[in-house]
Amino acid sequence: MSAVREEQRETLAFPHVAWFEALARLMNVNRARQEQLGYIDCSVVFTVSDGSADKLPRHFKVSFEEFEAVDVREVDAAAALAADFGLEASLATWRKMIESIAAGGGRPALDQTLNYLSHMGTPLTLVAADPLQSDLYYRYNQSLQEFVNASAAFDTEFPLGR
Repeated sequence: MSAVREEQRETLAFPHVAWFEALARLMNVNRARQEQLGYIDCSVVFTVSDGSADKLPRHFKVSFEEFEAVDVREVDAAAALAADFGLEASLATWRKMIESIAAGGGRPALDQTLNYLSHMGTPLTLVAADPLQSDLYYRYNQSLQEFVNASAAFDTEFPLGR
């Protein structure tokens, strides 16, 4: 008699640097998909405006080169300003998008994409120092969406949302 063993899915907390590190690993493993989308050369700060236990912002900087995520770290507000651009939203907005990605098996509902959520500047805000840096976001949007869509490969828990 052979036993069928189901593979245990990893569970990661959001917002946390380990969550973004997992996305980076998955992006780097799936290089072929990134090559289809084109290179991505930028640094992005993902900000959860109320991401700490005391409702203060948390900033996660991800640096991309060519077809890979090469660095992931949590940064302070001053370091966040040094990124090419940032995406900022409340925990509730990030959670709804992440849950939509999970429910769609790696594809969010159309009203839960980075592009849709940031289009009018709310509920997700694009933060950039000038129009050229804003343009980087639009140039690399699909690669960034694929980066976040990789969260469907693991379970996400929201300990602050309890």
